[in-house]
Amino acid sequence: MKTKIIYYLKIINVFIILFFVSLVIQSQEQQNPNIIVILVDDLGYSDLSINGGKDIYTPHIDKLFEKGMKFTNFYANCTVCSPTRASLLTGCYPDIAGVPGVIRTHKTNSWGYLRSDLATLPQMLKKAGYKTAIIGKWHLGLESPNKPNQRGFDFFHGFLGDMMDDYWTHLRHGKNYMRLNEQKIEPEGHATDIFSDWAIDYLQNQKDSNSPFFIYLAYNAPHFPIQPPKEWLKKVNKR
Repeated sequence: MKTKIIYYLKIINVFIILFFVSLVIQSQEQQNPNIIVILVDDLGYSDLSINGGKDIYTPHIDKLFEKGMKFTNFYANCTVCSPTRASLLTGCYPDIAGVPGVIRTHKTNSWGYLRSDLATLPQMLKKAGYKTAIIGKWHLGLESPNKPNQRGFDFFHGFLGDMMDDYWTHLRHGKNYMRLNEQKIEPEGHATDIFSDWAIDYLQNQKDSNSPFFIYLAYNAPHFPIQPPKEWLKKVNKR
């Protein structure tokens, strides 16, 4: 994962105070709001049209920036996948989390092992009464005790490994790492569409639940290989 600059908003003290006051009011209205964290893989700063990108038009993502909060001085913890994910889920620097480099599907070429003694974000949220789900790419271990269901997620529907050699076959070095919890599955379709559909399915299944939920939606895209569906290309070529 390349270095990606997310966005940091510098605000003066009065706005900081107002911000925290609003949080207190919101917390009184809704003690446990639903949470969705979306992580994309290898996205460059200028890939988005809101940041001046000319090759790709990203209107829906742009709206999130326009209506939300921008953090313009907030950086990913590392330039590659596993360390960033380890930091996101543990709140620790990659080296402290035990993942200074990429955890690969090759045992002889893997750099890191997520520490089993560290609490993860989904584990903490479960203690607060949340249902926890990861949809998409895990990339923090292929074996116990570092599989998603063992690190705080009630539900896992996605890809266990590092990267896909093909977005349509979902294979890595000829092996299938697609899982529904512990079960090996063979879904059909483009991985990005599949993960989006699975996330929507999970949301719909939670609509009648009395418990808050946490969804960690982690895409392989736009990481190599570049394999957009033909219908996506048609939309781009029309512009």
